Formats: sequence, C-alpha cells, structure tokens
Amino acid sequence: MQNINDMLLFAQVVKARSFSGAAARLGISKSRVSKSVARLEAELGVRLLQRSTRRLSLTEVGEAYFEHCDRILDELAQADNTIGSLHREPRGKLKFSAPVAFSTLHVAPALADFMAQYPDLSVDMTISDRLVDLVEEGYDLALRIAPEPGLNLVARRLAPIRRKICGSPAYLARCGVPQAPADLADHNCLDYTYMNAQGVWH
Repeated sequence: MQNINDMLLFAQVVKARSFSGAAARLGISKSRVSKSVARLEAELGVRLLQRSTRRLSLTEVGEAYFEHCDRILDELAQADNTIGSLHREPRGKLKFSAPVAFSTLHVAPALADFMAQYPDLSVDMTISDRLVDLVEEGYDLALRIAPEPGLNLVARRLAPIRRKICGSPAYLARCGVPQAPADLADHNCLDYTYMNAQGVWH
C-alpha cells in the first residue's frame, strides 16, 4: 500500500506543475519531493510523470492515478475536519438513562439549559429505575445511584448518597426498636430493589 505522504507530494507536484513549485509550497527541499515521487513510481511499477528539462507532464497512468489520489486526499481532509468539528462542539444524538427520582429533581430542571448550550445535540433520555445494559441497548451513558460498575465500563463518582433506615411507630411498637446494627438481622426490611438488587442488609 502506498505511503500517504508520497501520494500527497505527487499530487502537489501535479498541481504546481513542477518539483520546485511543490517543494516551495510545502516548505521542503526539491530533492525530497523528487525522491518521494520516484519511490511512489517504484512501488507502483509504472511511470507517473514524463520529465524533461522544459516540461513536466502526466502519463496516461499518471492521470488516472492523480484523479484517485486527489479524491482520496480530499476525503482524508474532510474526515479530519469532521473529527475536528465533533471534538470542538458536541453534535449528534446522546442516549442516556437516569433513575426516576434523580431525573425529576436534578436532570429535568437542567435539561433545557443543556439543550440551549448544545443546539446540535439531540437527547434520547430514558427515565427508569431499571439498570439498563449500556452496551447491549446502545446507551452512551447512564446516571446511577449504585455501587461502581464492573471494569468493562468507565465510571465517575459524582457525589456520595446517604441512606436512612426508618421504622413506623406501629412496627417499632410491635417488633421493638433495634439498639445496634446487629439487631437488624432480626427485623423485616422493606427495601427499594433499585438501590439494593440483592434485597439484603449491608
């Protein structure tokens, strides 16, 4: 496969109609340009340019090859520009999931400002307490109130959360008030399974 730099130098020679002109445009030596084109011709096994003391012209094969080179180099430049624009400003679709209560209290109030800040970004938001499979279901990210996920996901802790254990007066009157954490083993637990998928005391 041909070196992209050699293709680039060849295309510049064609556009400048001389080795010295291409070298001047690129700020490199004429000998470097000449060696690059010679290397490209050797790899292809054909002559791309007809050289003379007065004139430089393309061979028939050279004309066809230049058309392909010019198109490839243009597509590479467009690819670089696309990546650059995506890196500078988010665009496209962001698919994410967040739990119900957290979305209501924190995400929804901030969503309008977020969309105004990034007008080229569309948001596909799933509000659910279900722990979605980010990879299998095509999510870009998820906000979770849970222990850190496995090593196959990149996670960042946003903030700690504190949980409280509460008992109704009627329950405590019937079953007694626990005096130490160990006493909880003898008590019933009405748990929110989203927070504790195993349904056990920690």
